[in-house]
Amino acid sequence: MRRKRRINPKYQKYKTKEGEEKHIHARVGEKKYGYDKIPKNFVIHHIDENKDNNQRFNLILLHKKDHKRLHKRKTLKIESVQPSKLKKKNQNA
Repeated sequence: MRRKRRINPKYQKYKTKEGEEKHIHARVGEKKYGYDKIPKNFVIHHIDENKDNNQRFNLILLHKKDHKRLHKRKTLKIESVQPSKLKKKNQNA
């Protein structure tokens, strides 16, 4: 049986049809990567570390070990690529 995920009060939440609270960033990440649920031992990380920025381009799927390492040692550098900015760069070239 799968363990129930904790709801962290620091993240934006929504209620499902069943009345269960879930994190918005997790749902956006599930949609982005095509999952019904985030796989076991994985998390959705905010690239810019802004918990209120739940846009698809700001979320990345990471293994829990990599996520912990990222926050503890800052060893993994991730940069966001916003589609609108990328489009403008290609048009100007």
